[in-house]
Amino acid sequence: MRVIRVVLAIAVLCCTTVVADSMDAKGTASGTVVLYFSGTSASGTFDSYFVLTGNLTLDEVAVGFSASGWARGSGSGDTATLDIDAQATFAATGSTDTGECISVQGGLTLGGLSAGAAGSSGSGIGDFFATVFIGERIYRVQGDAEGSASGDFVVPEDPYSMELAGDGAFDLSGNMTLVSPAAAPEVATTADTENAGADEQADASLIEILPWDTSTWPETLLAELLDILTNVVDIPQLDEESPADS
Repeated sequence: MRVIRVVLAIAVLCCTTVVADSMDAKGTASGTVVLYFSGTSASGTFDSYFVLTGNLTLDEVAVGFSASGWARGSGSGDTATLDIDAQATFAATGSTDTGECISVQGGLTLGGLSAGAAGSSGSGIGDFFATVFIGERIYRVQGDAEGSASGDFVVPEDPYSMELAGDGAFDLSGNMTLVSPAAAPEVATTADTENAGADEQADASLIEILPWDTSTWPETLLAELLDILTNVVDIPQLDEESPADS
């Protein structure tokens, strides 16, 4: 009889296992890429209008959301293969289907993108890490990123570069962890400089949990990533015709 009770207890525990909170989202980007070539290497930067839609699963309840903002970053590769590894930051704000304000801010890496003589196309896989500010809750989300891009060369503003205009699509899927039920922090001001030591410690802690080697990131892009992972940023109203302003 005791064995039966133990078996039943195990069965109940298995049936009541908590499903992890998660995010599944699709993003689209429209903007420009500027490429520079030096010897056998190529490097580039991009700036785009970004739209992110999808579902959060919170306490086993699906919550839809839609947000828009910007995605920007850099990439580098080999001119022989024209394979490009890219790093990007993104920030999008909007609302859930229940009317709550939501901001999704973070970064991603992709490998496998390519550029050809007539244009650019390709797909890549990588990782993403983001902070989700929703209502009075703050979540961290980490998971897999898949992306594809296509575009055509246009007349560049810089005659020493090559410029493409095109579109990208992303799939982001990962698990969420509740960080704080407190109200989301406001954008930092110069009055916060006295907390610089604490900020540096927080940045170091974040770097330790990022799912990629941060030494491959440009210094300014990494600094932006650390900022948007901890502070809600002001995202101006954008239209698809204009890439995001700095």
